[in-house]
Amino acid sequence: MLYAAFIGLLLASYMVPIQDILSGHSEIPKLEERLDEAEARVAAERREAEALQTPEGIERAARERYGMVMPGEKVYIIEDE
Repeated sequence: MLYAAFIGLLLASYMVPIQDILSGHSEIPKLEERLDEAEARVAAERREAEALQTPEGIERAARERYGMVMPGEKVYIIEDE
């Protein structure tokens, strides 16, 4: 009888860690998805940083982000309907 009670207490003491492990396993796909998204953002930022190391990349960024033009160029703004 005492042996059975000891086994019961022993099993009960393992329930919380087992539940933590099982709940942790269910979070793995969500964390992997977040990791994939973060890696994609880092790759995009790295490509953009590399592009900004060239004169063409700098010019493109200046035109797209800041609306800059080269001396002598004319700017035409076309409004959407």
